[in-house]
Amino acid sequence: MAKLRRDQEDKIMDYYYRFIEYYKENKNKVWTIVTIIVVIGAVVFLYFKNLSEKQETATLELSKVKPVYLSGAYDQAISGDTLGISQGLLYIVNEYGSTESGETAKILLANSYYYLRDFDSAEKYYKDYGGSNEIYQVTSITGIGAVLEAKGDFKGAAGKYEEAANFSKSIANNDEYLYYAIRNYFIAKDNENLKRVVDELKKEYPKSKYIQQAARFDFDIE
Repeated sequence: MAKLRRDQEDKIMDYYYRFIEYYKENKNKVWTIVTIIVVIGAVVFLYFKNLSEKQETATLELSKVKPVYLSGAYDQAISGDTLGISQGLLYIVNEYGSTESGETAKILLANSYYYLRDFDSAEKYYKDYGGSNEIYQVTSITGIGAVLEAKGDFKGAAGKYEEAANFSKSIANNDEYLYYAIRNYFIAKDNENLKRVVDELKKEYPKSKYIQQAARFDFDIE
């Protein structure tokens, strides 16, 4: 046991002397590496500190504009209210768009533009969403679908609704999105895809109320 301990101590001392020798021969290189590591660590620390501060500010600003948005005053929700309480969704997106609250603001901003029938702006911000919230991820997809539908691109809209319906099994509205796809394939006179999505709706959601609603599109749905 004592011999094993001595062997371990000898190895440690050997590593130590090797390091001292390497350090003497490569002093400048070692300090350069240490300096780089310290600088990188400082930059990373400051980045996340700044991001945290931005997130806090964005969350506060978002809490101010949400009541305006929910009231249906979409112009004020976008640009800020007349009392100066809220600076508006566009401000939040421009200043804090990289934060999670900034990403949420993009969805509300896109919705606001959609309700005001500014479909190009709505599509821009739906596409720009990059947050981690699964519900908002699906909302961005269905939002693009709604924009395409409003513009008369019914087949493109149907494809987006299908994409939303298959994004995640945990989303409660998947059968509704399939129904929207059916409606748009019907308007587009795409009978092949219409039948395919009707079959998918019946198979995946046999108790869905949308099965009966889809019957209005003159398809053989039992």
